[in-house]
Amino acid sequence: MLRLLLWAFFMSELLAPAGNPQALIGALNAGADAVYLAADRFGARAYADNFTEEEIIEGLKMAHLLHKKIYLTVNILTRQEELSELIAMVSRLYEAGLDGVIVQDLGVLTALHEACPELLLHASTQMSITSPEAVPLLKTLGCSRVVPARELSLEEIRAIRAQGIEVECFIHGAMCYAYSGRCLMSSFLGGRSGNRGRCAGPCHLPYEVIGETGEKALSRCYPLAMKDLCVLTILPELLDANIDSFKIEGRMKKPEYAAGTTVFYRKYIDRYVEWDKKGRKTHWKIDAEDLEELESLYIRTDLSTGYYHERNGRNLITMKEPGYAGADQKLLETIHDRYLTQTPKVEIQGKAVVRTGSRITLTCTAEGTEVLSEGVPAQQAKNRPLTKEDIREKLTRTGESSFDFDHLEVETDGASFVPVSDLNALRRDALSKLENTLLSRDHRQAKPYREAKCPASKAAKPCLASLVRTREQFEAADGICDLVIADGNLVNLIGEGTLSRKGKGELYAALPPVYRKSDAAQYAKISGNLCARVDGLYVRNLEEIAICQEKDYHVKVLAGPSVYLWNRKALETVSSLVDAMTFPLELSGRELESTFSDVFGKMFLPVYGRAPLMISAGCVRKTAGQCDHRGEHWFSLEDRKNVRFPVLCDCLHCTNTIYNSVPTSLHAEDALLRFLSCRGFLLSFTDESGDQVKQILRGYCGLLDASDPAERKRAGERIAGAMPAGYTTGHFRKGAI
Repeated sequence: MLRLLLWAFFMSELLAPAGNPQALIGALNAGADAVYLAADRFGARAYADNFTEEEIIEGLKMAHLLHKKIYLTVNILTRQEELSELIAMVSRLYEAGLDGVIVQDLGVLTALHEACPELLLHASTQMSITSPEAVPLLKTLGCSRVVPARELSLEEIRAIRAQGIEVECFIHGAMCYAYSGRCLMSSFLGGRSGNRGRCAGPCHLPYEVIGETGEKALSRCYPLAMKDLCVLTILPELLDANIDSFKIEGRMKKPEYAAGTTVFYRKYIDRYVEWDKKGRKTHWKIDAEDLEELESLYIRTDLSTGYYHERNGRNLITMKEPGYAGADQKLLETIHDRYLTQTPKVEIQGKAVVRTGSRITLTCTAEGTEVLSEGVPAQQAKNRPLTKEDIREKLTRTGESSFDFDHLEVETDGASFVPVSDLNALRRDALSKLENTLLSRDHRQAKPYREAKCPASKAAKPCLASLVRTREQFEAADGICDLVIADGNLVNLIGEGTLSRKGKGELYAALPPVYRKSDAAQYAKISGNLCARVDGLYVRNLEEIAICQEKDYHVKVLAGPSVYLWNRKALETVSSLVDAMTFPLELSGRELESTFSDVFGKMFLPVYGRAPLMISAGCVRKTAGQCDHRGEHWFSLEDRKNVRFPVLCDCLHCTNTIYNSVPTSLHAEDALLRFLSCRGFLLSFTDESGDQVKQILRGYCGLLDASDPAERKRAGERIAGAMPAGYTTGHFRKGAI
């Protein structure tokens, strides 16, 4: 009985994708409660057709008359020069009634919270929110809803929702191998950034998996290609969890796919309500024909229920070549004819009065709202007077308007005549008045955009900081670096009191790249001892920033490059939460300089290290059948060109990090001299030996101390000598697109 009462007040929203206006019409006709879409800029599906502002405004009118919602995706990282334009665009749509926005960039989030105070702000899955610890901070920043990382279990999702924030979860469509927002693979290998909506899909390419000793663990296959998500078989569990919004992926797919997928999920959400009302006396069952039709809408890979009940595993990976292999064209045609050809309309009632000598009137009523329109006086008919049927037939021609007459009452004296053009004008005026009245609640006023306020800060000389994973690397860095950041199992050793610095300088502990429930349990055991033995913490996600805020550990906090700062508004937001920050890896040196030059004293510049191309809950070691859930293991992926990408299989945190095949190093860049007022230069070590670490660090010390080009050249040669496989300059010369 209690559940029936709850369903009277709560029903999960069915949220459908729309890549163009036709898909929006199809989704609304198919039963979506809300639709998410993007303008022709600033969305994470840059290659979809997308919408003009005018099309979005028309879509808002259509949706709101049907009591549906539209959410705009602005879920990309945003450059400084783009920010004011983005806020201006969203502000115009806000004033036109936009319901909400889905946001990745912290600067965009802050700016929209200020400019559009009544706008619903949803934290995108691109933010990689993985635990309830982030929720208080997100609420402070204005968020009313979280789209958690797809990798979370149902239990973890419940824990986030228990913090008093709405939760929106994916239920169908393509899956990424990396945590969304934590993939730089397309960016570093091809220049096209997933954080800008331009992912080239390198996870869909074939690789060999190479084991720790160099043996072939898996022959060439597709170990990063995820099966598509479909939750119909476990839908009751998700509905029982009171997830607020069920999201279908697919803005890049055909309108028929969006409509067809929405139809099936609408059917089974409604079926769940009836099944629940009847006491769940039968097993939950999906009709085989429905599942077959759903799969045939878009033939790409096998299906799975995703991470809701599994942390990772080979059964989530397709292993075979993914890619669009067609669809059932007859089914697509049926869906097109049924859902895509007619704009959805609101049924209304009306009354028309036509009497000779009096103005003609039309009263229209919808949902308790009534409007009256008056036209010209009716004339005495000279020949055939208008009948009721004549008047009704002319006035019910609603054409492309938002309305259809369910019933139209006509009163006439049987002796009148009115030109057809005047009847048409009466109808248009009445329907326009009704639409404007019903939509009058949508009008709001945006506030002016406020530029970020960032106090100037410059250092006399950058300190040298190194991020290390092994004891050998730690000892090599200890005698050279001003700041050593211990990562991986070294953090546990510090917490236990068995590892400390012997040289001068500061010691920081790196928190996990992704913070999940299991990580919270581990760090709860050592946090007290750890923070008593370090000078600071190196954080890589919003959860860890929020934890540091809440716990007040009395240590410094340095945000790593995955706490993205692409604009000054993001810098303003993050700088209020941490002591220092790290430049992102996808902006060019010129962009960093033009955006942040006056605040270099707060910033660390990454000058060396293999770029983490993917942070993933998936595990190539487990996919190869070799996982024992213990320690750290180095595997690698070999692509079609025989290039190898190291993979750190970290069982402590149950994550994989896929690194670039060669390190990034800026030692030969003359532009590095323009960054000497930064807080520090950051070098990140992965699989380097202690001798390599020493050689590279001493080379960068030589660069900082060099007084002429010849000394800088010698220092650079020393660094290059420690990288026999070569290096890249990453995005320092050219930012990601």
